[in-house]
Amino acid sequence: MKKNALYIHGFMGNPKGGTFETLQKTLTDWNIHSIPFKHLHTNIKKTQRLIKIYCKVKKIDILIGASLGAFYVLQYKGLIDKLVINPCMYPSIEIPKLKDRTTGEPIILPQKVLKGFGQMEKYESISQEQKLRTFGIFAKDDELFHFKDSFDKLFGGQNNQIPSSILINGHHSIEEEYLKEGLLQAEKFFMRG
Repeated sequence: MKKNALYIHGFMGNPKGGTFETLQKTLTDWNIHSIPFKHLHTNIKKTQRLIKIYCKVKKIDILIGASLGAFYVLQYKGLIDKLVINPCMYPSIEIPKLKDRTTGEPIILPQKVLKGFGQMEKYESISQEQKLRTFGIFAKDDELFHFKDSFDKLFGGQNNQIPSSILINGHHSIEEEYLKEGLLQAEKFFMRG
C-alpha cells in the first residue's frame, strides 16, 4: 500500500516546483500531495492549522518539507514520519538575512512573524519517538544556511544502523540528480522495521 505524503514548499517556493517533481519521480511508492501555502511566511497559525487539517483529511503518513516548509514539518505536533530537506531550523535568524531574488532588496517580515518563529524554535519538547521517525537531507553547498550538525544533535544518530540524515552534493534548491540520492536513503530509513 502506498504511503500518503504531504510536501510543504519553502519560503516563496513553488508547491509543484522542481523538488516536488523529483519527489514524484523518485518516490514512486508514495502518493505525493502538495498544496500552496500562501501564508507560509506571514501567518504561522493559519499554516499550522492547514497542515493539521490536510493531514487528517488526506490520511497523511509522512510530512515532507523543504527549507521553511521543513521548519513547519519539524514543528508539527502529531506523531508522524517526517522528511526534511535543507531545513531552516531557525527562521527568526535566517529569514532577515535573505534578499529578494529579483530586486536584491532585503526581505522584510513583520516583527510579530519573526517573534512567532522564535517562539517555535525550541526543539526540546519533541519526543524521542518522534525523533526516531525523522530523516534529514542536507546539501554540501547550501548557500543559505546549513543545520546538519544541529539536526544530528537534536534528532540524530542512528536507528537500526540506518543514519537519520545524509549529506549530499547540491545547493539550497538541490539539483535533481543529487536529491534522488538523498530520497533513496530516506526511503530506506522509512521502510525499516
